[in-house]
Amino acid sequence: MLVGLTLIGLSVTFVLYGLFAILYRGDSGDSGGNGDTYVTFAGHEIDADVAGAIALLTALVILTLGVTVVRRRGFAKPS
Repeated sequence: MLVGLTLIGLSVTFVLYGLFAILYRGDSGDSGGNGDTYVTFAGHEIDADVAGAIALLTALVILTLGVTVVRRRGFAKPS
């Protein structure tokens, strides 16, 4: 069950990162920025919206695994 709860906690972290990556607009506004934001991953610049979408999809997979593990093990006390 500890593994399942850890996976659920990890998925929450991925969700937060994904939402921040998608919602953050960089230097948009009066400063003349166009709002495009990039994330450096393995030496390559990736659009932050794409990185956020990948993080959200990863969170969905991890959350599904975590919930499955918790449901199979349940909250029963070990004997």
